[in-house]
Amino acid sequence: MPTVPYSKIKKELHEDPDFLREYNSLADEFQIAEALIRARTAAGLTQKEVAERMGTTQSAVARMESGRSVSLKSLKKYARSTNSRITLEIE
Repeated sequence: MPTVPYSKIKKELHEDPDFLREYNSLADEFQIAEALIRARTAAGLTQKEVAERMGTTQSAVARMESGRSVSLKSLKKYARSTNSRITLEIE
């Protein structure tokens, strides 16, 4: 089976209105995931190191970094563990 470049698959998916609607509905989750990963990498930490500082497991940190259903309490612990702060904006 021939290999299809990711860029081609992405382009085709983004032309599908159903896919685009679902993709856009996840924008908040993507933004949270990106912010968490950015904070961790800026702090020069691994997921395991953040987990140790938070008193949790690496897999829990990985789930947080997926952007799915993260509590404010967990976000605060994560921010403290990465020497970051949380800002919230509702538009």
